[in-house]
Amino acid sequence: MAISDFQTMVEAFVHSTEAAPDHPAVIVGDDQATYRQYRAAAAALAAQLDALGAKGERVVVLMANSVDMSAAIYGIWGAGGVIVLLNPLYTERELVPLIQDAAPCAIIYTAALGEKMDPIAAAAGVENRIALGPGGTTWSELAAIGGDYPIHTPAPDDIGSLQYTGGTTGLPKGALHLHSEIIAGAKQVDLTWQGDRGREVWLNVAPQFHIWGLSMTSLAPVLRADTVVMTAAFEPDKVLATIPKHKVTIFAGGPAPIFNGLMGHPDFKTTDYSSLRMCAGGGSAIPIETERAWKAGTGVTIHEGFGMSEGAPISFTPFDGQNKIGTCGPAAPGTELRIVDLEDVGKVLDQGENGEICFRGPQMMKSYWNRPEETANTIRDGWLHTGDIGHLDEDGDLVIVDRKKDMAIVNGFNVFPREIDEVLFSHPEVLDAAAVGVPHPKAGETIHAYVVRHADSELDAGVLGAYCAEQLAKYKVPAKIMMVDALPKTGAAKTDKLALREQSIADG
Repeated sequence: MAISDFQTMVEAFVHSTEAAPDHPAVIVGDDQATYRQYRAAAAALAAQLDALGAKGERVVVLMANSVDMSAAIYGIWGAGGVIVLLNPLYTERELVPLIQDAAPCAIIYTAALGEKMDPIAAAAGVENRIALGPGGTTWSELAAIGGDYPIHTPAPDDIGSLQYTGGTTGLPKGALHLHSEIIAGAKQVDLTWQGDRGREVWLNVAPQFHIWGLSMTSLAPVLRADTVVMTAAFEPDKVLATIPKHKVTIFAGGPAPIFNGLMGHPDFKTTDYSSLRMCAGGGSAIPIETERAWKAGTGVTIHEGFGMSEGAPISFTPFDGQNKIGTCGPAAPGTELRIVDLEDVGKVLDQGENGEICFRGPQMMKSYWNRPEETANTIRDGWLHTGDIGHLDEDGDLVIVDRKKDMAIVNGFNVFPREIDEVLFSHPEVLDAAAVGVPHPKAGETIHAYVVRHADSELDAGVLGAYCAEQLAKYKVPAKIMMVDALPKTGAAKTDKLALREQSIADG
């Protein structure tokens, strides 16, 4: 059966487990499950969930990257349920409203959360809970039980997931995806990055609860019957050691801070990268200097992609052909892209003109969960408006400029902080950097920049400010440059510009 014939990831999972039952499927530290064990664990969990009435219902998962979490995802789908993956590091204040919004029939959580789950489940009104991992039921114990899989076979037009966005204001929205949309995204990754199916070894460090981590662990590798190696958390020394240990061929790196963190580690220059054939970047724009430094250190370029919870992927730089650094490549297979005016969304812009990125394709979400008004604001005439600003270059490749909400207006001029980020990163003594717009009584907004220097650097704000002034128009030059030890990150390892903006406002 060809990959193109699969209608859902459950079909693909069953095929992979039958075609390569003894092939390593998931490796996390000392845990290693074959495809046969993977399916058996998912089957046993599906039976538990079926007894709880999970068919057609949401099931919340609160777990870190693990074989247990991988089994939970397919266990839910095998019971006919809908996955709702949330950050296990969220506080009770953050989790309860999300769980209440999802209204799940059960919560599957890492046993390490322990008694923290009692008040959360009680406040959210969820009675059914399943603890997985050490201290609860482990995937290997589930695999020993096994059972029939799937118990309920989902149809392509059944709901498969609620992927909550990392919203910056108000309650995050649940992007509702059908099973047909979920597998469409996995097929697009396969068609774009190609490779030797069944023989690739993926390395993922992004959290599985994030759309990028989910795609790079439980979707694309499973579709191809490949092996995926994960780290429970991003620890540069362990990530670098994992590449030669498991002869990793595809590094699903994610956002720029992942690559910068690895390049800042002492072991980066001595690691053996000979097995790597491709590295993938996504989740946030990759500065050009980061891409160049990574290529110089590893011999492999970063193939950048653009996606979001509402529809990942959207565009990808293909593996077959020259990697055009600074772009996210063309639209993903079966996807259409267009750029519209920021004020007049009905006006489609020409190549090279910056505007809001819009797309439509088979991976696009159906709607936001219980949010008809916000759905209507986001999906207009069949096109999903991303809230990102960019343009299509002369080859039709997508270039990301910034988020609409990150754009600053300084003395009436539009300023894209990412352009300033690029200049900051181009300085040889800068390890990490981020520029943000903050309110200003006279200029409307002004630019503040936060910079992390290399360990041996004595670079100061004055020198870096003069460097920016040489390369930027005066109104774009940061009014303040703060040297810091580290930049705040979101749960998805992106630089948290909202936190930086709030810090700048608080500091005056």
